[in-house]
Amino acid sequence: MKGKFYIDGKDAYLAFGLFVANNGYNGLIASPGFKELVENVWPEEDGAEVDLSSPVLGALEFSINFYCCDYFKTMEFLALISDGSYHEYNFAEIGCTRRLRLVSNPSKKIHRDIETFSLTFSDDFPMEGYNYLAPTFDGGIPAQEGYEIDEKLLSEYGVFVLDGSDAEITKMPAVKKNLLIDIPSQSGVTYDGEKVVFEKKDVSLKCWMRCQNATTMWRNLNALVYDLITPTSKTDDEGYEYKDSERVFYVDSLGEEYPCYFSGLSASKFQLLSNDRVWLEFTLSLTFTSFRVNGVEYLLATEAGELIITEDGEYYIDLKDYAD
Repeated sequence: MKGKFYIDGKDAYLAFGLFVANNGYNGLIASPGFKELVENVWPEEDGAEVDLSSPVLGALEFSINFYCCDYFKTMEFLALISDGSYHEYNFAEIGCTRRLRLVSNPSKKIHRDIETFSLTFSDDFPMEGYNYLAPTFDGGIPAQEGYEIDEKLLSEYGVFVLDGSDAEITKMPAVKKNLLIDIPSQSGVTYDGEKVVFEKKDVSLKCWMRCQNATTMWRNLNALVYDLITPTSKTDDEGYEYKDSERVFYVDSLGEEYPCYFSGLSASKFQLLSNDRVWLEFTLSLTFTSFRVNGVEYLLATEAGELIITEDGEYYIDLKDYAD
């Protein structure tokens, strides 16, 4: 167990008989969403108009489960991490070092030969000191097609979208409430039902990664989060350039693009395999700023499945009337 976890430069196992429990790293493999964003919600339009020109990440709270071989050593460890708000935690086994703040001790059990407890920490400095490295797909399994963010495949980050995510994507958001009159002396209500518009909605994509080592995992995950949160230059209809962190998520099987922004990442299963390989299951959370379920479109195509475009090169040929 030695050499896997250090606290302020001390080997936690040698100094305190302490080590991280199985699946104890899940909380570390997470990213907070943005702090509260300014938005305009128009009652006659779907979704929301969100200011994503300069968003910043919030702090992240998470828990880690520990084992300790000696009750008195546990007390020494807790005394050490309580002598100041911030301490350096080096999880060498998975190549992760964080400056964390202790928040609470939510659980503790004393057994005959071992003690188990959990500590909740706050990472107040997400992405601090991060220098961008482009993701690398280390192979071993075929790359997945069909899921893109800003025309870049998620599989370029080594990320695979799992079954069940398409249902989450296409699930209808909540309906915005129109004018409603509720008179106490009358049964029921009077509701303005002329038009139905929808709220923005949160989407949780179930994802999977298998990497050759933890270094590759961190490289790809950090690159994914960085690419999702960093404002990029865009040009509006009048030619003015502006910064924006809104992304376009494209699903090939649905043939749809969805405007969205990053709202968090959390791990559900992290496992170190043989030969330093890594297995990771996680949830990538996106907020769709506008979403509406559309009917089926029927477009003219060749026998080879290629869509036919009009002579001006701008439009597809709609066959809806013929389909009906």
